[in-house]
Amino acid sequence: MFLNRVLKLGLGLMSIAVFSQEKVEIIKDSIKENNLDEVVVTATRTKRQLSSLPMPVTLVSKEQIQKSGSVRLRDIILEQTGIVMVSDFGGSEGVQMQGIAADYTLIMIDGVPLVGRVSGNIDLSRLTVNNIKQIEIVKGPSSSLYGSEAMGGVINIITEQPKEGQFKGAFHVLTRGGARNELDINTNIVSKKNKFGIIAGINLNSSGGFDLSPEEPTNKTTNPHQNFTGNLKLSYDFSDKITAEISNRLFTQNIFVGENKNEVTDFNINAKVRHEISSKWELDYQFYATEYKTESIFNGETSLFDRSLYRPEIKAKYNFENSNIIAGVGGNYDALERSFFNGRKNFEAHYIFGQYDFNPIDKMNIVVGFRYDTSNKYQSAFSPKLSANYKFNNWITAKASVGKGFKVPDFRQLFFNFRNTNGGYVVLGTQTIHELYPNVAGIDRVQKELKPESSIGYNFGFQLKPLSNLGVNINLFRNDFTDLIDTFDTQLNPSDLDLNNGTRTFSYRNIAEVYTQGIEVEFNYRLNNNIKLLGGYQFLDTGNKEEEALIKKGEVFFRRTPTSPSEQLTLSNYYGLANRSKHTGNFKVFYENFEYDFSANIRGIYRSEYALFDTNNSRGIIDKYDNFVSDNLQLNMSIEKTFFELMNVQFGIDNLLNEEGLDNKQLFSNNDTVLRLGRTYYTRIQFNF
Repeated sequence: MFLNRVLKLGLGLMSIAVFSQEKVEIIKDSIKENNLDEVVVTATRTKRQLSSLPMPVTLVSKEQIQKSGSVRLRDIILEQTGIVMVSDFGGSEGVQMQGIAADYTLIMIDGVPLVGRVSGNIDLSRLTVNNIKQIEIVKGPSSSLYGSEAMGGVINIITEQPKEGQFKGAFHVLTRGGARNELDINTNIVSKKNKFGIIAGINLNSSGGFDLSPEEPTNKTTNPHQNFTGNLKLSYDFSDKITAEISNRLFTQNIFVGENKNEVTDFNINAKVRHEISSKWELDYQFYATEYKTESIFNGETSLFDRSLYRPEIKAKYNFENSNIIAGVGGNYDALERSFFNGRKNFEAHYIFGQYDFNPIDKMNIVVGFRYDTSNKYQSAFSPKLSANYKFNNWITAKASVGKGFKVPDFRQLFFNFRNTNGGYVVLGTQTIHELYPNVAGIDRVQKELKPESSIGYNFGFQLKPLSNLGVNINLFRNDFTDLIDTFDTQLNPSDLDLNNGTRTFSYRNIAEVYTQGIEVEFNYRLNNNIKLLGGYQFLDTGNKEEEALIKKGEVFFRRTPTSPSEQLTLSNYYGLANRSKHTGNFKVFYENFEYDFSANIRGIYRSEYALFDTNNSRGIIDKYDNFVSDNLQLNMSIEKTFFELMNVQFGIDNLLNEEGLDNKQLFSNNDTVLRLGRTYYTRIQFNF
């Protein structure tokens, strides 16, 4: 089966390669080029050339986004090495990076965080790619700069900045059919004159939804929806030394579930002033405010989720001759009001951070940083990080980094008050259960104060440039997590809690220790003047240390088949964490015909088999004899033609092979968590002015 998919991929690549032209004048590649012009800011909170950074960073350019035909952030993130979009059994989807769950990856726009997680996941489909300059992905612990939620890494969406004398705009319409119907309309302008800049955009997106399991007559996998996104950024240069900028973004979504309508509103405003005091001193003042609100129907009743965040911050930078120091101080004022909470809950946290970026010797760069967070609801956290690289020669550079990350307990783990008496269980946050039942027998089994989850991450690799037209990045990684928060049965007496007999009470505790480790390889190769090849591969190994200890003690047994005798489980048959694939990869071929302003591409995404849960009664531990979701390969392609630099017409097919994603779906009760959307077709027309 897999061989057939590889052959199909190879035929697709060959079909593009035959159109290559050797005699066209060399033009600078617009897809991806590791050159000195690629600048990122997320990794160090300062402008750095991508090739000079001592930690693993991926940059996705505006050109690559456009040529892939992506209109939502989810679609372009899915095609990056080491990143998998995974669904939970509640139906929400999130980013898994280096095998690390979505809860631990921070999603930002222009350096400020998005809020509105559902079961730890942020829906990347709510983000349009309108006005995106580039996407920067930092892998590994980044809490030393960004605090909680950055244990596993950061995805930062960088929006465009206007240039003096610039005026441009675009209007596009995209229609999609096949397995999913979609309409996307987008317009934006970028202008700057007499030191005043403006960027404005509007995006309208609607879909009829789709159902991956039509044989189940309940809710669709994705319900029909209508999205609106508006963004506005204003900037003014008071002088060569002082600039100010204010930006805001409004997102609204109406989701139609039968006769009901669920509403989502996401609004944020970000104001900042930069003051260059001298050639050495810079000061940044920033204030960020955001609110994410949903109103939905749950069991016939309106369910509310309303979260707001206010964050002031001051950052200073001092430039030495061959190094720089940054330092900052800020605060997070977080509030949440939602159903299943006893009133409005508030977090207040303060932090300081610092970083020293220097070159101790020729060809070597070291970045050392830290952050200290304190709060009124959890224990303080100190997060250091050390990164270094050494350039052996013009084509080989070694990189290494080690950092500590943390994630604070979320509102749900502290304040949840969910009661499903018909289902025979309740779920209570640790502070809620102590407030309601401070004196019941056995309450000491529930921690009153949860610890922040913590991690230590290691990355080591090489950046290789053996040929002028070939670049290779290799990165080995290891992430160790401690004090992970998990649910558990408190075994409290129901009668002591005024509950019906047999009702189970769940809460949260720090217990789990897990790890993820593996290797990533990425390459980019210019075959000739017209064809560029990009690709990546990740091998991933994961495990739960508590589960491994039980296996070593000989306390875990399993069955190879439902009727086979019970056997003792050994580490050689242990698989690891749920919903993790050992092998993932991607391959992209971009073809450009400069003479006729024509381009085409084909892109493949591969994910090997993975398990969702224990299916052979081995104490919830996944082994090699459990039921696995089969491997799958998805192919996407698009072609584009430009007319007189004023109009672009693009046609594309996603999931070209109509890969379902689950050949053995009869083994899984909730297919929607693993099934892929079938083949879709889209056409995009864009007018530039």
